[in-house]
Amino acid sequence: MKVVVKSFAGLKDILGPEALVDLEEKATIRDLLGTLCASHPSLSEFVFDSEGNLSADVTILKNRTGLDPKEGMEALLKEGDEVAFLPPFSGG
Repeated sequence: MKVVVKSFAGLKDILGPEALVDLEEKATIRDLLGTLCASHPSLSEFVFDSEGNLSADVTILKNRTGLDPKEGMEALLKEGDEVAFLPPFSGG
């Protein structure tokens, strides 16, 4: 199955603004990150903390909605889903 990945700011420098990623059926956000980090090793330092957990500084949206806290990295993906990675940002 294919999912669309969008990234912004510093993450866009690593992944590009948009990519189509091919995954196995019933893949999760964790699987997607594994695939992306395998092809873009420098991504790991942006999305994971020193203990290998998802960094609190990265926001992941699935179909323009934040991940359900109960599912988190185990949220299932389906064909055509859009996953966006947003680094920390501020404004006023």
